[in-house]
Amino acid sequence: MSNRDKKIPDKFKDVTGFTFTTVGGEMMIVFHGFHDDDDMPEFAEFVFSRLKMDFTSFGGMKDPPSPTIH
Repeated sequence: MSNRDKKIPDKFKDVTGFTFTTVGGEMMIVFHGFHDDDDMPEFAEFVFSRLKMDFTSFGGMKDPPSPTIH
């Protein structure tokens, strides 16, 4: 069992991501592969808690658009 398997909840096993930078120097992270759109806020909590980084969510899939500030 890899470290990845030990730490990621089963419902997020199919989520993958990629990063890119913008012209303005921001780093964007995109995740996809959610089985249910309602899992996205929980995944954000999971990711940013692992990074020990605060974030604020402004909505979700039922209340788009949903930018977040990290």
